[in-house]
Amino acid sequence: MSDIACHCGRRGALFAKNDGSLKLVRWHHCREHLDKERVALAGLVDSTIPPSMPEIFRDTDVTRLHPNIQKALDWKPQGDVSGLLLHGTTGIGKTRGIWAIICRLWAEEALKDKQLNFQFLTMRKLETTIESGFKDQKHGTAIDQLISLPFLILDDFGKERLTQRMASDLFAIIDERSTARRATIISTNFNGSTLLERFDPRDKETGVALIRRLKDYYRMVGAGA
Repeated sequence: MSDIACHCGRRGALFAKNDGSLKLVRWHHCREHLDKERVALAGLVDSTIPPSMPEIFRDTDVTRLHPNIQKALDWKPQGDVSGLLLHGTTGIGKTRGIWAIICRLWAEEALKDKQLNFQFLTMRKLETTIESGFKDQKHGTAIDQLISLPFLILDDFGKERLTQRMASDLFAIIDERSTARRATIISTNFNGSTLLERFDPRDKETGVALIRRLKDYYRMVGAGA
């Protein structure tokens, strides 16, 4: 998608195709100088859903999510509390809630004619990313990229194989993102004590330190069935 500038030198307005494809289109005028009727005739609307969002989550009725999840939908990083942790049993809407937050933040950026820079990773995909780094001898680069992402989402935290290497990498990612105040959302089925049980007995110190980072730098939202 080309980044066409308006005649005034500002970035062209960002829209989505109104055909269900979520394809993004950069208009040839900024929002101040565009012709709204021409935009509508071109079949374009304000972008409210990221193209990468799975279709299954696009029709979420947030009123059906757990009340505590609903209360977390207004989350945004504030000061040192740069993260959000949603924990609770399966089926209460943690992942749907996360995508609802992403959509809100995406729509806010789209009205500024920007794309929200985020990456959504299940823990399986995170494991694959780290393992690929080892295979390609680029492990450090892979971890640094995860640390430097402006906005990172880790879904189903604790379901990965918590080897000593994985525990060390997770701590590095969470620790350095927290101290750099980079936005992070994590969902998990575990609370602090049950999450600690997932760590290798030889590596409890890393687990304790990781959970401390979560308590210090994340808004914690718990929800039962």
